[in-house]
Amino acid sequence: MSEVTFDWKPGIEEVCLKIKGKERIGIQVPEGLKTKSHEIVTLITKLTGAKVVLWGEPTYGACDLADRPLEEIGADALIHMGHLPMPYHSEFYAIPTFFVPVRHTGKLSLSKKAITELKEILPNKIGIVTTAQHLHMIDLAGKILDDEGFDTSVTTGGPRLAAAGQLLGCNSSAARKLNVDGYLYIGTGLFHPLTVALSSGKPVACLEPHNGDITVADPEPFLKQRYAAMAMAQKARRWAVLFSNQIGQKRIDLADKITDLLNENGKETIMIGSIHQSHEQLLGLGIDAAVITACPRLAIEDGPTWPMPLLTVPETQIIMGKREPEPYPFDEFA
Repeated sequence: MSEVTFDWKPGIEEVCLKIKGKERIGIQVPEGLKTKSHEIVTLITKLTGAKVVLWGEPTYGACDLADRPLEEIGADALIHMGHLPMPYHSEFYAIPTFFVPVRHTGKLSLSKKAITELKEILPNKIGIVTTAQHLHMIDLAGKILDDEGFDTSVTTGGPRLAAAGQLLGCNSSAARKLNVDGYLYIGTGLFHPLTVALSSGKPVACLEPHNGDITVADPEPFLKQRYAAMAMAQKARRWAVLFSNQIGQKRIDLADKITDLLNENGKETIMIGSIHQSHEQLLGLGIDAAVITACPRLAIEDGPTWPMPLLTVPETQIIMGKREPEPYPFDEFA
């Protein structure tokens, strides 16, 4: 297994050349780099001579920018680390915003054993997808697999996506646009490959790029949990409709429509807005169930830990009789 570190310094050095002369710079650092925060702030200060402010709240993606609150304290620019920009948001930034991709280093591990396992799981014609941290591995993986008899392809998805093969937790269009019979996901974790499996209905194999382990994105355990949450929510009387004011997650019109739908079905509702949503915000409100109109990943990954059912928009539409329960509809942002 190759050693895995985070490659971020070249990106910081390149961005700092563009923002010399700024007086105050804000910086957003992903959770995986928090231990490097002091080193990052020190380097930016040295290269720019500016006062550097580390934004303390978590950052979950390029949809979760701190440009507006930083503008309010007089920041001249924002450096956002770990994610690629969402192209169609660029005209809405409150202050100049610069993205520094953070790559997982280490060599791609794709052994003969892993290739044999992939041949047992996947058909011949496959698409390759990954997250921002591993995009640099797609070309090599495709070449190796093509030499082994696979027919691989990659494409760019919708306007939220900046690179070919890129997945977001709320958008798998880079997979769905391909005319293939299955997919290879390069990366860690199950959430992203699950979005592909659920939205496409096709087999998805997962390659952990640094140790070469192959697994299958099996949606069945996930579906059991989601349908159980929907069954519990059917009994709920008072609902919270959660929305975000973050530009990449803001769907206030949809929040209004879901509120109207719940009211039409005899439910009590309260709309609750915040940057980041948590069940602590609902304490004391007598909430029986909640629906998230911001990042759907919250319901999928954190929902099982909430004290009440937390549903996505399509799941809520299902139990209100406005949508068919199968095939399971994943909540995706256009």
